[in-house]
Amino acid sequence: MGSSLYRSTDWDQRADRHTPLKDPVVTVRQMSRFGLSGGPHTRIDHALVYTTRRGGFEFFLPPHRPRRIPRRYTAVYEVDMGMHPVRTQVPLPSVDDAHEFEVSIELDWQVTDPVRFVRSGHRDVPRLLLGEFEQAARPVTRRFPMSDSAGAEAEVLTAVREGKPLGEEAGLHVLWSVRLRRDKDNIEHARRLQSIEHATAEEVLTQQSGTLADLEKAKRAHAQHQHRLELQEYEAQRIDFYLEYLARGGANAWAMHLAQHPQDSAQAMSSLREDQRERLQAQMALIKELLAKAGTEPFELEGPRRRAIDALNAVLGRHVPDEQDSLDPEARKGTESPAEAHHPKVPTQPTAVDLADWQPLAPPEPPTTPDVPR
Repeated sequence: MGSSLYRSTDWDQRADRHTPLKDPVVTVRQMSRFGLSGGPHTRIDHALVYTTRRGGFEFFLPPHRPRRIPRRYTAVYEVDMGMHPVRTQVPLPSVDDAHEFEVSIELDWQVTDPVRFVRSGHRDVPRLLLGEFEQAARPVTRRFPMSDSAGAEAEVLTAVREGKPLGEEAGLHVLWSVRLRRDKDNIEHARRLQSIEHATAEEVLTQQSGTLADLEKAKRAHAQHQHRLELQEYEAQRIDFYLEYLARGGANAWAMHLAQHPQDSAQAMSSLREDQRERLQAQMALIKELLAKAGTEPFELEGPRRRAIDALNAVLGRHVPDEQDSLDPEARKGTESPAEAHHPKVPTQPTAVDLADWQPLAPPEPPTTPDVPR
């Protein structure tokens, strides 16, 4: 190197800080027995391992360097002590020899004992570490089928972690991580099966959704039909209700109207009085016409005159008993005229007292609109 104490370099990788290394021994130099004192020009972060004439080793870790080179040294190894990454994939067998797991390995190795590494004689650190890993993991993956990659990965991690640390015998410190997966053909096959399952599940879900939609549509149509039937029944009940009120006369019709419109009470009373007055006039005119009827036999008019007098008494609000009323029923049969015997009395119209006893029904309630989902 620059001193006559050293011979020419036996081994030099000409590596710098960023050069990928398989062998951390950067240079190897033989030392001359005679020469001036001095030291080699080496990197400050490299370790120096000296061999002695008796076969021993002496080392200097960075940044320490020997002040003088004793004559007992025969060679010097310059060892890189930096951290070096390795990223690679290793195939491992499964329970079936036709398929192999794909194992992704990430290693970060560093020389921690340069004397042990120089003594071990290894020149390919990645191959050394991968060989130790395969030796620990291969018997484990043999027990698992290709479909159980997760179980195989867990067992491989446990086996490597519980075994001897990788690179320990060569004076190395190693940080590692492992990921195990199925081979490409098996992964593609699983993806195709997954696509088929997804398509089948989508088709089944579409059919189920269509069936549910049809059921909801039928349920909505049934509810609408039931609502129409309830409306028709309600209308029929309303018609019967109003027919009953209107059939009993104007007083009941006006009562129903006033229950809904109390402000029309004055108009209702005036209308009722006018209606009663017209009814009384019509009855009085009919009575006069019957009493003054001429051109017929007296016995023919005896029955109508009797009914006219009864109607007059009902109008005037009083009842005058006569000789026929005081007689017994058996005696009255003999006194009845032939016309009365053949023509029974016509019942009189109901009075205000009769109408007061009648209790009208309440109007029907309209059906509620069913809660039909849209």
